[in-house]
Amino acid sequence: MKTTAETELLELSRKLSPRKRRELLKFGRQLYTQHEKKAPAVEEDGDAAWERIIADPKPRPKLRALAEKIRAEMKAGKHFLPMRAEDL
Repeated sequence: MKTTAETELLELSRKLSPRKRRELLKFGRQLYTQHEKKAPAVEEDGDAAWERIIADPKPRPKLRALAEKIRAEMKAGKHFLPMRAEDL
């Protein structure tokens, strides 16, 4: 069963010259290809995104270097206030 838009598009395309129909078909195929190549947007909360990144076995040297730098600063007591129960 065709939708109203499909029926309308078919009716309009019948009024076009063969050349214009081919151009329309080519354009439609390009749009379809672009649509199929795009990954669907998945919205996730920040924690889920970080869990996914952390669980990924792919090496991330910049992230690892940042984590090691922060860990060293925490051990040295730099830039971090003491943790309080109210902060949790």
